[in-house]
Amino acid sequence: MENVIGAGPSTVIHDQDIANNESRLVAEIGVAKWLAFGVVIPLRVFDTSIRYLDMSGQAVDIENPFIHHNNQTLIGLGDPWLLGRFARKLGDFTVGARLGVALPVGRIEEDPFELGDMGLAHEHSQFGAGIVQPLFGFDVSRSFGKLRTELYALSIQSLYENRNGYRAGDRYAAGLGAARPLGDSWRVRATFEMQAETAERWNGVVQTEEGNTGRIDLLAGIEATYRVTDTWFLAAQAKLPVYTHVVGGQLDPSLFVGLTVGTTFQLFGGEEDHAHGDDHDHGDEHGHDDHAKADWTGLDMQAVDGARDLVPVPDKITVFDFWATWCKPCVVLDGELAELARKHPSIAVRKVDVADVDSPAYKKHLRDAVIPHVKVFGRDGKLLLELSGDPHELAEAIEKLVK
Repeated sequence: MENVIGAGPSTVIHDQDIANNESRLVAEIGVAKWLAFGVVIPLRVFDTSIRYLDMSGQAVDIENPFIHHNNQTLIGLGDPWLLGRFARKLGDFTVGARLGVALPVGRIEEDPFELGDMGLAHEHSQFGAGIVQPLFGFDVSRSFGKLRTELYALSIQSLYENRNGYRAGDRYAAGLGAARPLGDSWRVRATFEMQAETAERWNGVVQTEEGNTGRIDLLAGIEATYRVTDTWFLAAQAKLPVYTHVVGGQLDPSLFVGLTVGTTFQLFGGEEDHAHGDDHDHGDEHGHDDHAKADWTGLDMQAVDGARDLVPVPDKITVFDFWATWCKPCVVLDGELAELARKHPSIAVRKVDVADVDSPAYKKHLRDAVIPHVKVFGRDGKLLLELSGDPHELAEAIEKLVK
């Protein structure tokens, strides 16, 4: 009920358009084969406009129109995330988990309902929750040829109210995704996602006439990623709500769009001990070519003389695989690389038999590193990655460069 100019107290519809924009700086650093730490810093822009309508849909003017709403643009930082990510290969599956916190950096507001009851101007848009919020998630993925499928979930919990009496709703997201490359530079990904949020509270009370009182959204999404170079990529994403369940009068969502610019680079060398250096048997395995188990038919793979300089293949991602006949993990990596080369024709594999630690190839290229060991060069001939380790994780690291 509002006081309409020229008509007195009347029922008025608050017809508000809100455009929310969030830009995120995302950084992640791998500190071990199975562990990475990351940070997400959001910058939010809330653009709002308001019209007041009578029950017939005609625009009306009310007294004190800007107590509740304004035509305005608000800009500020949101609550940044600090995350730890864990990942392991379990058979054909890659399993990951995320644990972290959202820090109370974003601007918070005083109770808008209390201010509104007093006839004072107020703001409903919050840039942050005003509390430390734990967050956790998991993901499981598996590849079927060139198709990579995934299941993922994430939750952010609000365990208590902030200093102004505000307690944000708990947030949940879960989804299914499928991605595959298109040629050497493109990748497309389709998703189907559920997002849910419980009701917010002010001083322990759910305000049913306005604000977030709980909702569930189902969204279908499509994403396209273009690899500009071996280290830079561009991505565009769109999500369309296909079903929405809300409690009370809330916003009707429209199309969600996103743009991403990203890069990867290596900060540290790859000569760390991954406990594979002595994991072999020098007995009957000498003279037996276990690499014959991998099918390299029709693929760009050659054996090269490790005593010479490494020469990358022009216009291809070149993987130099340092191996020896006694190295059991090298056999596993051989199969992983053959599968990668079949999925991604832009990969050329060059095999370097280092024989033993006293060989010229070992002394020239590995020094103190252990095998399996790879050096990966980009299409421009520059070194992108050098790493020793578990064969499955080496293959994953190489595939990330291709994607």
